[in-house]
Amino acid sequence: MSDQLWELMQETQAVRQLAETLRTTDRTGTTTPDQEREYLLRRAALDQRHRAYDPQDMAGAAEAQQSAVMLRDHDAVHGTHQGPVPASAARWISLDGAARYVRQEVAAGLSGEVQ
Repeated sequence: MSDQLWELMQETQAVRQLAETLRTTDRTGTTTPDQEREYLLRRAALDQRHRAYDPQDMAGAAEAQQSAVMLRDHDAVHGTHQGPVPASAARWISLDGAARYVRQEVAAGLSGEVQ
């Protein structure tokens, strides 16, 4: 197994754990926008990495687009971007723009991401 695949598997497990934490906090009504953003950012970054690893996977490409849009929309509503250009900027409106937005936010810093 390649190092890249192993790292993808580790980050997938970490994102699954974040999702489970969110399910728990959603049930108790204690989820914060920051918790939600951490999940959305790590999920979108992971989906982009999967897309790069297997560009022929059309379902994976659609998932990557969806998670990128979800992050962009969350940040636009909450004003929680970390990069220099806010999520509400016109340059991020397209699907390709949403993927570029994810790259900007990853470059601005991801806590705990497996590189």
